[in-house]
Amino acid sequence: MQELSSIIAANLRRRRKALSMTQAELAEALGYSEKAISKWESGKGLPPTAILPRLATVLKTTSTALLTAETNARLYLGIDGGGTKTEFVLADGEGKTLRRTVLGASNPNDVGLPTMQEVLRQGILEVSSEYEPESISVFAGIAGGTTSDVAKKIHDFLSRFGFAEVKNGSDAQNAISAGLGTKDGVAVIMGTGSVAFAQQSGTLHRVGGYGYLLGDAGSGYALGRDAILAALQMEDGSGERTVLHGLVLSKCGGEQVLPALGEFYRGGKTYIAGYAPLLLEAARHGDAVAREIVERQMREIAKLIVGGAKRLKTDTVSVVICGGLATAHRDVILPLLEAYLADAPSKCRLTVCKSTMAEGALYLAGMPRKDGETC
Repeated sequence: MQELSSIIAANLRRRRKALSMTQAELAEALGYSEKAISKWESGKGLPPTAILPRLATVLKTTSTALLTAETNARLYLGIDGGGTKTEFVLADGEGKTLRRTVLGASNPNDVGLPTMQEVLRQGILEVSSEYEPESISVFAGIAGGTTSDVAKKIHDFLSRFGFAEVKNGSDAQNAISAGLGTKDGVAVIMGTGSVAFAQQSGTLHRVGGYGYLLGDAGSGYALGRDAILAALQMEDGSGERTVLHGLVLSKCGGEQVLPALGEFYRGGKTYIAGYAPLLLEAARHGDAVAREIVERQMREIAKLIVGGAKRLKTDTVSVVICGGLATAHRDVILPLLEAYLADAPSKCRLTVCKSTMAEGALYLAGMPRKDGETC
């Protein structure tokens, strides 16, 4: 039977690391020496019984949990936060989904830190409230979540829930994990924004992703913006007739598109990206204006792929297209990209990622990856 000292030692180490605390910080919070903490965590001594409640409070757990050997099966929480939506998936070690929910945008650069934290709080509670937090390892990949000191603020916020392990980074990491895993290749992310990453022997090279002011061609925002613009131009007489006018008008309401101009600007990137599916649907049904826009945007995505392929030392490059737009409209997007890449210096083998970005986050949280389990 496992000795009490080793049980407490393991629980202390696990909880302290989950909260990103040093031994010195824990010692200060308790009013003990760092040497005492080290002694407890090595199993060479036991904390006084009287301090257990205080110790449990500081470590955001219970006295019972500190005294109990970890028997719960490890669970994994993957969070994918973007400019349009945030997905939460809780799964067990076999990859079985236990809970899943989708909430609104959580890019802190768009919605602000307090709103991002509220989205995360609500989603975490919805999927994990029935489970012990000490059994859950989490990875949160959040768009805009690696800038400035935001990454630390996200980590500190997630640590308050008492998870066994907390890691966080960008939503791009989720996509690369879902699409490529540890394999070499190019992952193209077509979300509210767009970016590509070339992965060679674990090293990443970024191509594009400069934001909506300087780029993001082929993104949900760019496609939605051009759909709205085409509708406005038909309305004012400067553009050609297109079914996009009726589709945009139906979505925004009213008798003309122009009165909705203020709504487009107030809604920003996320709102405008919501019009992208209209463009792809119109292109699918042969609308000339929509088709021209999609072709132009996909040429830019092809440029990202070529840029990434240059970084890979192989004749055939595995390219994975990630994001909801690519999944829903692969019949429009893939043939265009394949045509534009036909004369590329490297042969590109294109696929659309079958896994969601939140599932990619599950692997980054530590969930075992089954053999060959990538797109």
